[in-house]
Amino acid sequence: MTNSLRLELACAIGQVAGGVSRALKRGRGDTLTGRVILALDKNALSKLASQRDLVLVSGTNGKTTSTANLAKILEQYAHEGVSTSGSGANMPAGIVAALASKPRNRFAAIEVDEMYLPQIFRQTKPKVVVLLNLSRDQLHRTGEVRKVSQLWNDTFATDDVSLVIDRDDPFLEYSAAQAGHVIRIGFGGRKHPDAATCPKCAAILDWSTGDYSCVCGLGTKLPDVRADKRLRGPQRNSTLVIEAARLMGAEINAQEAQELISQSPDRITEFEAANRKIPTHLAKNPESWREALAQITKQSVILSVNARGIDGRDTSWLWDIDYSSLQGKQVVCTGDRKLDVAYRLSVQGIDVVLANDFESAAATCATSQIQAIASYTAFQDLAAQALGIAATQGGHV
Repeated sequence: MTNSLRLELACAIGQVAGGVSRALKRGRGDTLTGRVILALDKNALSKLASQRDLVLVSGTNGKTTSTANLAKILEQYAHEGVSTSGSGANMPAGIVAALASKPRNRFAAIEVDEMYLPQIFRQTKPKVVVLLNLSRDQLHRTGEVRKVSQLWNDTFATDDVSLVIDRDDPFLEYSAAQAGHVIRIGFGGRKHPDAATCPKCAAILDWSTGDYSCVCGLGTKLPDVRADKRLRGPQRNSTLVIEAARLMGAEINAQEAQELISQSPDRITEFEAANRKIPTHLAKNPESWREALAQITKQSVILSVNARGIDGRDTSWLWDIDYSSLQGKQVVCTGDRKLDVAYRLSVQGIDVVLANDFESAAATCATSQIQAIASYTAFQDLAAQALGIAATQGGHV
């Protein structure tokens, strides 16, 4: 059997398996599709990436929305069809499924899990890699940020790819230290909550000027592009993907870039519960919770937290967040670890109510003006319910 015939047969069988999964309401089918393809052709990823122009997007927060935004920008300004995945399946199986889907456009915008980025980079040989940020997911995983930064530093010791990074993040600056072509975007400096010490030499970083510097020289390279320091996380991510799109050939002038930044997408979805539509923020770690809490304007707030596999089972990271913006609001806690959230807030003097599920939480709220924040699998459960498929148990399906 020829390589191309093996690949096409694997893709066809994988698509059937994914379709059956969706028909049985077992999930979206992306990961299953990819697993079947890889089981039948272990080299499917490199084959599917061959002769195509790929952009990989990775980081702790904002991968899914930034990848979707990049695909949209490339379609509009590079006038190319773009293969991508809207499900957030960012490990090898999900990526294979995205690249296998038809039409197989020359351009592809691919979201990649941080730990899998070196593997995917080697197998797909992308044209551009966007590094959004690096921060800890849970308090007990502080060392993971440095582990990923070192892993990326070892990976990007090459001249045959362009990196686009947020230069204000010391972990990303170290990640790109050996790369040959780096576009550094600066936002005026902001202290990184996880970067007390240098990721390169472990010396104490000097943040006294509002920017970082180190005796080893990390932080001495100036930004190639200077952006507004007032931009929030989603807007900073849009700035990065606009530069990536330009590297791919998109013609975006300054005014168009400003409009795109002002319209930056965020991971907020309206879910219906108790006959109310509730804007729900996905927040899976301390940094994304800080971003979400900064956007709370309604009087009633639902906080839904699980601690399943992909969330991290240790909820000690909840203590790494300041919840003072919730003072005076009606706060309802739900999810598998609602007691953990409730106790954390009570220590900060915030009154809370408990609810068994999201529907009950919405019904408890005294006003129809409600916003919600949900951890990863809690958000996925709501998305699955809206689609009429089985709830996640901690991963993509």
